Amino acid sequence: MSGRADARAGIAVFAVTERGLQVSRRLEAAFKGLKVFSPEELKDGGLMKKTACAFKRSGALVFISAAGIAVRAIAPLVKAKHLDPAVVVVDERARFAVSLLSGHLGGANRITADIAAALDATPVITTATELWGLPSAEDIASAFSFTVENPGSIKAVNSAILDGRTVHIVDRDGARLRALKERFGKGGFRFRKSAPGQLKEGEALILVTSGNETGPVARRALALRPREIVAGIGCGRGVPKEEIKKALRAALRKAGVSPLSLRCFATIELKRGERGIRALAKEMRVKVEYFGSGRLAGVKAPSPRSAFVKEIAGAWGVAEPAALLSSGAGKLCLKKIRRGRVTVALARAPFTS
Repeated sequence: MSGRADARAGIAVFAVTERGLQVSRRLEAAFKGLKVFSPEELKDGGLMKKTACAFKRSGALVFISAAGIAVRAIAPLVKAKHLDPAVVVVDERARFAVSLLSGHLGGANRITADIAAALDATPVITTATELWGLPSAEDIASAFSFTVENPGSIKAVNSAILDGRTVHIVDRDGARLRALKERFGKGGFRFRKSAPGQLKEGEALILVTSGNETGPVARRALALRPREIVAGIGCGRGVPKEEIKKALRAALRKAGVSPLSLRCFATIELKRGERGIRALAKEMRVKVEYFGSGRLAGVKAPSPRSAFVKEIAGAWGVAEPAALLSSGAGKLCLKKIRRGRVTVALARAPFTS
C-alpha cells in the first residue's frame, strides 16, 4: 500500500471494536508498517485525539468501523484534496473497503484496492473517472511522481476528460513526453511539445514543466512539476538556513524554475555536518547528496577554477561540479551565483523511464 509521497509516512489503523481488531490483525499479516490502535486506546475521546495526530503524520488512515464514525472523526480536520491524507473505511465483517477521502492524490483508491484484495472484500471507489474507466489528472501526477502546483485546476482537467473533450498534455522533454504517451495514449489526450495558443470550449491543458511559464490558457491549465532540478550548494562554515534559502530562491528565480521541481541538494562531503543545509533540505523535503573532493575536482565546470576553494576544500569548486555529478546532466541550467556566503548552481537531471 502506498499513498502520496510527502512528509507523512505509514498507515494508521483504527480498530474501534474487538471484531474490528481481529480484522486489523489480518491487515498486519498482509502489510508492513501499520500502526494499529486498539479499542482500549480509542475509548473516552481517544479516537478523536489519535485521529487528529495521525491526520498530520500518517500517509493514510484506515477505520475499521461504520463510515459515520470515520466521517465524524475526520470532519474537523479536512482541508483540501492536495493536503489531506488518504482515508479508507472497512466494515468489521471485512465485506467492503471504502475509499472515503483523497482517493486520487492521497492514494486512497489504490490503498482501498490493496486492502480489498488482502481481505477478499469488495472495493468501493466512487470517484467519477474510476467509475467510467478513465485516467484522471491525479493518475498522471502519481504515475510520474509529479507535484501538483495548482490543484484548483484539477476539476477543469477531469471535467474535460469525463466530457470527452481534448486534454492537451504538453512537455518539452521529448523522452518524458513519449513515456507519457505510452502510459496514457489511450485516454483521449493530445501530446505535444508546446501549448496551443488557445483552447476550444471545454478543452483543458496539462503542462509538465519545471519552468514558471503557463501561457495564455492558464485558467484551464494544470501545472505538474517534475522533480528534476538539482541545486549544487557551496557555503561558508556555519551559514544559517535562512541565508542559504535566500541564495537558493535567487537562483531559482534567475533560472525561472519552480521550487516544487527541486530534486535534491548536492554539495561536498566536508559539508555533511552543516546544519543550515540539512535544515533547509528537511524544510523543502529533499535529500542531500555529498561528494568527495576528489570526485568534484575531476569534473569540468563552466566557471573559472577557484584556487581558494581548492586550498580549503581540495576541489576547484563545489556548487557547479556537485550539481553536474548529482544530476547526471551534461551542462548546467544555471551557472553558479553567489549571494553572501552561499554559492548555488542548478542542473536539470535527464528523464529516465
